[in-house]
Amino acid sequence: MKLVHYELQSSLLSENMPVCEWIIESSQLFSKYVQELFAQYTGREGSFVLSSKENEVNIAKYTEIIFNPFSVDINDKKILNKLYADLSRRAVAEEFFAKTRSLMQGVNEYLLDLEQSTEYILDIDSELDLTGLFKISGIKFEGFEEDFLERLVRYIKVIACVLEIKLIVFVNVRSYLDKNQVESLIKESLRQEVNMLLIENQEKDCLEGCFRYIIDSDGCEIF
Repeated sequence: MKLVHYELQSSLLSENMPVCEWIIESSQLFSKYVQELFAQYTGREGSFVLSSKENEVNIAKYTEIIFNPFSVDINDKKILNKLYADLSRRAVAEEFFAKTRSLMQGVNEYLLDLEQSTEYILDIDSELDLTGLFKISGIKFEGFEEDFLERLVRYIKVIACVLEIKLIVFVNVRSYLDKNQVESLIKESLRQEVNMLLIENQEKDCLEGCFRYIIDSDGCEIF
């Protein structure tokens, strides 16, 4: 993946630099760039360009921005909806098609028997809503991590697999995690083949396996 902005002298990310710590010491520029990236993350226009093999990709679709690492939730509605869609596709694929049809038939027969036990004339949809079934069954990812870092690592795995996220952006995550913990996040993102952009407002110890791009308080770029 490659991430550029037309005002910057160099790429923030490239095929050879999948992880970048972008330090923006100027509060004005920090606000400007973060707001612009967030706008594109929410589907609006902006000057950041994310591309893969020279083809531009949708930032809103393939990027996750995390401002508050304590708020990440592997059972977020967006994630579960994508999970249910995946399970629905699998349910009607060849491996599970016969079982799914049998389940639908069994449910319909059960509902018809219920109708017969009443004085009502009911309209029953013969096609079972699989997504609705998953929801009422309470299907979700099991939460078993107690450690803050473990939750973040698992979140990266889940959004990479389920949402097919290609770029994770952390804003000031080094205010919450030490150097070794951030390097653990970097290693996990690389294992999942996900690019990572760490946007920070002050310089700290250099991170292993991370390209550093600095915009100092005077707006000068150092890379």
